[in-house]
Amino acid sequence: MKIVISGASGDLGRKITAELLQRVPASQLILLSRNPASLADAISKGADVRKADFNDASGLERALQGGDVLMLISTLSIGKRLQQHTTAINAAKAAGVRHVVYTSSCGIQPQTPSISGREHYATEQVLQKSGLDFTILRNSWYADVIPQLLMPAAIAMGTIGFSTGDGMVAPVAKDDCARTAAAVLANSSHHVNAIYEITGPELFTLAGMMQHCSTASRKPIVYQNLSHADKQAIFDAMGISRDYQEGMMNDTTNAWASDEMITYEMAIKQGYFSICSRHIEMITGKPALNFAEVVLMHRSVWDK
Repeated sequence: MKIVISGASGDLGRKITAELLQRVPASQLILLSRNPASLADAISKGADVRKADFNDASGLERALQGGDVLMLISTLSIGKRLQQHTTAINAAKAAGVRHVVYTSSCGIQPQTPSISGREHYATEQVLQKSGLDFTILRNSWYADVIPQLLMPAAIAMGTIGFSTGDGMVAPVAKDDCARTAAAVLANSSHHVNAIYEITGPELFTLAGMMQHCSTASRKPIVYQNLSHADKQAIFDAMGISRDYQEGMMNDTTNAWASDEMITYEMAIKQGYFSICSRHIEMITGKPALNFAEVVLMHRSVWDK
């Protein structure tokens, strides 16, 4: 069985590849990337690395030839995702791929206010109607984002604010998402047409998460409960673009468009992320990391 991983040079793609290499021979892996040279290490281990771009339908179909299962890692192009994902699903079908595993988002519903959530929902609909076998992994908010990106700024300023109200989320370690995806890919016939909620083991409000960060760092962090308008004004003052621009994710200081972030916070506030499952343990046999463990994993980032 040949397993194809899209976006293999991205952070999640690399983690999934590393997990798969512990389960299957490298010769079973086809890794897709817009920059194949960045995967020289995988090539040296025997993986088949191919150039692919979701904006090039014919090239993508060629790159998928010989694949049996596709790990479709959602793209970062907010506003273009549905088109890109649809292109990938159609190319996979044309190339003879039988099963697509897709990284969606937790708590997907057609009514969600989240821009990315609506794109994920629409992609799920395309995939379920494609005639292909599918597995949908609805990943919760990556817990790593808190200690890696938000916590250092909160410690430096002594304050942080969100417009999520009392909404709750079960943040999940990206390593656990990769471990779960690899387990599904390595044994895909056991997960045909399944939809999983991939979450951490505990529900938190954002205030609760930041209180934990304050305790872990032994630094005061004052939490501010903001309105959506207040949060938008802060983003505007920071010069963050409201609309997604291609390449934003390569800018660590301005990685997301503010419209996406605001609507994501709206979705949390309205309860769309208030889901806590044990699907990671059910699939892998190992419990998900808790939030405290993830914070400590990234101690070198915030403890300076």
